[in-house]
Amino acid sequence: MAGDATGAYEPPGDLVARVGVEHVRLSYEYLDRHDIDGYGSLFDADAVLRSPVAGVVRGRAEIESYQAKRATDASRHVLDGVFGSAGLVFVVGRLTGPDRQVEFLDLFTLTEHGMLLSQKSYFFAAPS
Repeated sequence: MAGDATGAYEPPGDLVARVGVEHVRLSYEYLDRHDIDGYGSLFDADAVLRSPVAGVVRGRAEIESYQAKRATDASRHVLDGVFGSAGLVFVVGRLTGPDRQVEFLDLFTLTEHGMLLSQKSYFFAAPS
């Protein structure tokens, strides 16, 4: 991760954000094809995944392991919008399957090389 003399995070530039957007798009494609190796190749070794379903999953190997367990799921990602800027990529979409459709928002942070450093997922659900 890029940092200045104080060690503060400096977001990558727009070129890296464009690469990151493509990596994010590929991550959903790989998940839908159950290509866990391809999916994992897009993440930094120290990446962190956070979601209400997964909790906190740390490290590429653990993220791959978590997704491999879910690979039997027939769900597919429908991306309604993918937006990137200053080291961040936002995705608005729907997770669809035989018995469900759930809207989501994912927020990714990128390394200075466009690798996925973190993913935080939010799901739309009606309040109870």
